[in-house]
Amino acid sequence: MGGVGSGRLKHPPKVKEMLKNILPLEEIFEVDELEMYHNLVDVYLKDFEESSLTSGDMDDIMDLAKNRVLEFRLLKNSKGSPNKQIDLSNAMEKIQKNNKILKENLSTRRKDRLNNTEMRGFSIVDLAVAFDADKKLVLLDKANKLKEKEQEMLERRKGFEGNKNDV
Repeated sequence: MGGVGSGRLKHPPKVKEMLKNILPLEEIFEVDELEMYHNLVDVYLKDFEESSLTSGDMDDIMDLAKNRVLEFRLLKNSKGSPNKQIDLSNAMEKIQKNNKILKENLSTRRKDRLNNTEMRGFSIVDLAVAFDADKKLVLLDKANKLKEKEQEMLERRKGFEGNKNDV
């Protein structure tokens, strides 16, 4: 069953390459639409580190760019025709809702990745230790200042013997 070549690719194609070259986009889009799609993909990919993108991110970016191009196509085809514009308003609303969901998905996954990598292994104990360390530094600083003042006072009192009524 599992022989040579089975399993995951050792060097899978990069997300940008998948989104732009491997998919048969020429069969879906006209030349001007294809250029728009590529530009949109470039813009969306700038928000992410390519190494951290998942297949879900790739699908969402592809769908977002595709929806934008289709939205443009619908608007372009209805130009100058109020009847067509009314007919496509429902389709446009669905595309815009879908785009909103796609953006939220991308944003949520991005936030999860950022938060997980920054705070991995971070707990309340770490906060308590950091607080104690800060508090300890403040107290040590205060103690050192008091010792310096004490030394100054002792230096000023050298040779002072007091009076006959001192205990």
